[in-house]
Amino acid sequence: MFLKQKPTTKEEVKTRKPIITIQDFLRTYAKYKDLNLESGITFPKKSGTKAKKVTPMVQIAKPEEAQSISEIFKQVYQSTYPYKELESEKEIRKMIEDPDYNWILFKINGNEIIGCIGIEFDDSVKSMTLHGFAIKKEYQGMTSLPKLLLAGWVALLNKYEKRALVWFGEARSAHSKSQFIGAYLGLKPIAFFPKKDIFFNREESEFLLILYDEDTLTKYRRKETPKIIPRVLRCYSYALKRYQLGFPELKNHVNLDFSYKKIKAIKQNLIYQEENDNLGNSLITISINNSDAYISFLHNPLIRIFEKTDYKVSNKEQLFVFVEEVRELIKKLKIRYFEFFASAYHPIHQAILYDAGLRAFGYVPCFKYVKEEGVFEDQIVFIYYEGKVNGNLKMIPETENFLKTIKPSWNF
Repeated sequence: MFLKQKPTTKEEVKTRKPIITIQDFLRTYAKYKDLNLESGITFPKKSGTKAKKVTPMVQIAKPEEAQSISEIFKQVYQSTYPYKELESEKEIRKMIEDPDYNWILFKINGNEIIGCIGIEFDDSVKSMTLHGFAIKKEYQGMTSLPKLLLAGWVALLNKYEKRALVWFGEARSAHSKSQFIGAYLGLKPIAFFPKKDIFFNREESEFLLILYDEDTLTKYRRKETPKIIPRVLRCYSYALKRYQLGFPELKNHVNLDFSYKKIKAIKQNLIYQEENDNLGNSLITISINNSDAYISFLHNPLIRIFEKTDYKVSNKEQLFVFVEEVRELIKKLKIRYFEFFASAYHPIHQAILYDAGLRAFGYVPCFKYVKEEGVFEDQIVFIYYEGKVNGNLKMIPETENFLKTIKPSWNF
């Protein structure tokens, strides 16, 4: 399938009207509505062009192309990619065969694969996650690739409209390319992950970028007013301005007087479970006997991080004990980064995390889907990290403005 489009410059992205929702984006690019990724999208050759000139295409991957995708990650990141499933042909093949996983390929001259990006749909939480954008070094900077990605992106937005209500991904800070691509696709910075990843054996920070369906922030957002501690206010102010959220309840005084009798009983009934995968990662769950309270998180030992934390508690003592147990694991396993998405409606939870040494690096509206109620809840990104953040962050104006607004405790 062919499309015609004028080249887009960085200056155009800066001056373009801000895209807030999926529907805003689809209206802006309505001319791409009928594009089909299955058959492939490409540009028509201009008359008079040389036969040897490359013809780029974007297309959904087939299982037999899994090896090419894994080789791209190995080549681009010199076998240092922190999530080893993207270097595994077997794991990528499984993803391609999953109907909810879309691997978009960039090709030239019909069949040579030069880049890729994975986009995963999770119907249980009504979200779409971007994974692993990579282009072979010799083709980085090709002006046609962002335009092709945009065309494929629009095709997927149309395919999953009203099914995937939140789209998000992470962008590196060692260079601004992925941030620029995110802005080009309508994704906006909403949180910062200091020193989360390790690429080329160097620590590196990430930005969380997000795009919402127009109904997510209105129809499906929990009606309860968020209740936050003062330390979260800067992060909230950014989200408030961008998404017109309304004002929160500010809780200046949070009672952290614990019942040590309860704490002792909880500690005596803790259950520790660890489920390992075939890539060396593990899902760690700490729960309480005869209770539905728990905390779970993924452990990536290669880069020594805890992430994707989920939790449920019925009182502050349970969360206090869970966080203390995690702190002990951090020492034992020499973890350098711990990421915790906390409820925006429980200031006691926020205070416990802050008191434990975690800091707020983003307020994310509608990031947790509560299936039983059919609503999205706001969450706050709390993070523990070791050492100092590299001040040499490469940012586009939008991510720089975001970071200045939330004003982290270090200078950049």
